[in-house]
Amino acid sequence: MPALHARVRAPRSAKFLFAAALFVFGIGIACKQAPLPVVDSGVASCIAGDTVALAGADLDRLRASPFVNDMGGSARDLLAQYSNASKLVIAWNSRELLIVERGLFKVPPPGATIIEPGLAVAGSPTRVSSAVAQHRAGSTGAPGLIDYGSEIGAGSAVWLAVRGRAALPLSGNLANLNVLLQDADFAGASLDLGEAATLQLDARGRTAESAGRLEERLRGFLSLAQEAEIHRPEIARLLGDARIGRSGRNVTATLSASPDAVAKLIADFAR
Repeated sequence: MPALHARVRAPRSAKFLFAAALFVFGIGIACKQAPLPVVDSGVASCIAGDTVALAGADLDRLRASPFVNDMGGSARDLLAQYSNASKLVIAWNSRELLIVERGLFKVPPPGATIIEPGLAVAGSPTRVSSAVAQHRAGSTGAPGLIDYGSEIGAGSAVWLAVRGRAALPLSGNLANLNVLLQDADFAGASLDLGEAATLQLDARGRTAESAGRLEERLRGFLSLAQEAEIHRPEIARLLGDARIGRSGRNVTATLSASPDAVAKLIADFAR
């Protein structure tokens, strides 16, 4: 087994991605290979069973988007920190972060351990050891969470998937989102970037009845968030224009705006 070179603390850029992904919940490499799936089997096999939330980013997609310039220094630091990575997944177990990088690495990224060609992990010694052991087992320890993240994150630049009943590190009005998780099997969000930026919140109720409660609470949360932004009319309009729908146990809320408007919204809440 290669020697472990672990970051004791997650870098600020990784924490920024996780914070941005949490807010999103609140509201072919150069040789032209086929694009990798949202969470490929190698990355998935690093995720242990105690994981309660996954945040991911398609770094190549972010590099190609003007979204990054609008996000300021934190987003640019993220891309600089992981300059040789094409995809990034951050796993949280309610205590610590594990950072999983997919890319073309000639040498291990600083503070990270390569566990197979093109796949590196970093975090506390405990998290890295857990990832290495899980990878040796050959399968993920969190199949439901991986499947849900892959489903809602397909084609997205940034995505988040969370287990139901998890307690996310949110504060202020965003802390109300933890109430939503009580009725969910899984929940999450995704950010798509193009001429317009589209945020989509997703939740899967435990039953059809709980999905109905999710829909009602989500409408209430967005209404309260809109009222709180009365002094920022652009943000209030974005929240007020959210489209909410339910199909069976699945509830969605979709917000679309210019990448600049969405970038300002995320930057404010990811500070």
